[in-house]
Formats: sequence, C-alpha cells, structure tokens
Amino acid sequence: MNEIKIIVADKELVYAVPATFDEMTREQFILTAERIIHAAAGVENDNYFIAMTGIEKKCWDKLHFFQRYSIKELFGFITLNSPSISKQLLPYIETGGKQYIGYQPGFSNTTWQEFIVADQYILSGKFREAAACLYRPQRKHYAGETDRRVPFTMYGTSNRLPHFNNLPEAELLAFVLNYKSLRKRNLEEIYPFVFPNNKPRTETNPETPGTRLASEAEPQFSWLAIHRDLMGDHFYDETKFYNLNLHVVLNRLNTVIKENRKKK
Repeated sequence: MNEIKIIVADKELVYAVPATFDEMTREQFILTAERIIHAAAGVENDNYFIAMTGIEKKCWDKLHFFQRYSIKELFGFITLNSPSISKQLLPYIETGGKQYIGYQPGFSNTTWQEFIVADQYILSGKFREAAACLYRPQRKHYAGETDRRVPFTMYGTSNRLPHFNNLPEAELLAFVLNYKSLRKRNLEEIYPFVFPNNKPRTETNPETPGTRLASEAEPQFSWLAIHRDLMGDHFYDETKFYNLNLHVVLNRLNTVIKENRKKK
C-alpha cells in the first residue's frame, strides 16, 4: 500500500491507498473498472481519486495542483491492457436481488465443462454469458465440504442470464479484467503447449486473441472440437469427462502436445 500524508491546520492526515490491483477491495476494483471506462470515453474528473484515497472533497479542492497530480500518479498502474492480478477481486456478483459466487482464482474449483463453455464465450466477446457460467448461487445447506456454488449446468446459465444482462458495465469489465489476468497467470503460463499464441490483437497480428492448440491453423477455434477429439471413442463417458477438474484435463493436454512435438 502507498501512504499519503497531508498536513491540515498543523494536523497530519494519513491515507493508505492501493499500490496494485491485488491490494484493492471488491468495491475499489469495480470503481477502478468504471474509471477505465470513463477514461476511454474521455470523461475526466477527480471523483475516482477522492473515493480511492478517502480524502474529503473540501480537503482535496484545497490541495495544490501539483499535490493532486502526485496523488494521481500513484494510480499509474491502472491500465486496460493486461493488468497484473493474482487474486479473485470479484468474489461475488449481486444482480436481480440475488448473490452469485465466483470461481477460485486458481480455477481449482472449475470443471472442464464450465471452463470450455465460459472461455468460449469470453473468446467470442459474450462476457455476460461467461459471467453467468462462472458465477452461481450458493448450495443449500453448504457445510464447507464442497464447492460453494451449485454445480454448473447450461440450464442454470440460461436461467441466470436475464439477471446478468442487467449487470452494470463497470462490474462486467471488472469481471473480464479479473478473468483474463487469472487465466493468463494460472492457465496460459502453466500450460504453454495448450496456450501457445496468446498475443494481443494488433495491426500486424490481426487474429483474435484466444487459445490455439495443434489445430491453430483453423480459422475458428472451438473448445468443443478439442473436447470431442479428446473423447474419441469414449463418448459414453462424456459426463465423467465434463466433471473432471480443469487442471487435470489441461495437464494431460499439455503433456500430450509436448510429447507429440518432440516426436516430430
């Protein structure tokens, strides 16, 4: 955390402000996502910095312009491009009068099925659908022995979607920023043979950012196609396969791709 000290009427006021995304509270993270949206739209005001620091507005207005500039510089790490986040900063989403609980930051409680559905939505730009996949109600009579969320189903996702359609843009952006950063840290970097081409979209690299496997030459990437290739002749075990932990499947995929490349 960064520390700001202001002397007012011979009294020293001290404020602690986050120095990284990971040091933000849930509310500060959503507020930061809103700030990113406003900045992209050319809307500039000091309300964000007043809220993030806790400095009273009347005190803020009395600061010298260079003091305000110095405080704003403390938030220079805020960016839309690949922010560094290692925590689940959006542990729950509240919409439609209900609370929906999110996935663990390391995807430890994410099944193969919910990942391939949610990630395909992310790659397609359908962020509300992805959020409806990963954020689910708490189980009844939850006693700490299982995932807090009810099991993933496509029916449940469809039923939740109308509520997620009302999710504020700032909270939706917070979800996307958090997900993409955790995906990069906990999946892409751990399983490099499964995720070899995760480059940002540029004029010299016009392909849509996303996942590529051995079939990376295909114009349209599909996790479902990968899933079917993995199933092979064992299609009758699809339900068991879907319920496997995400890391179990990705680890196997990574090993197989690595070994195949060595043989070539």
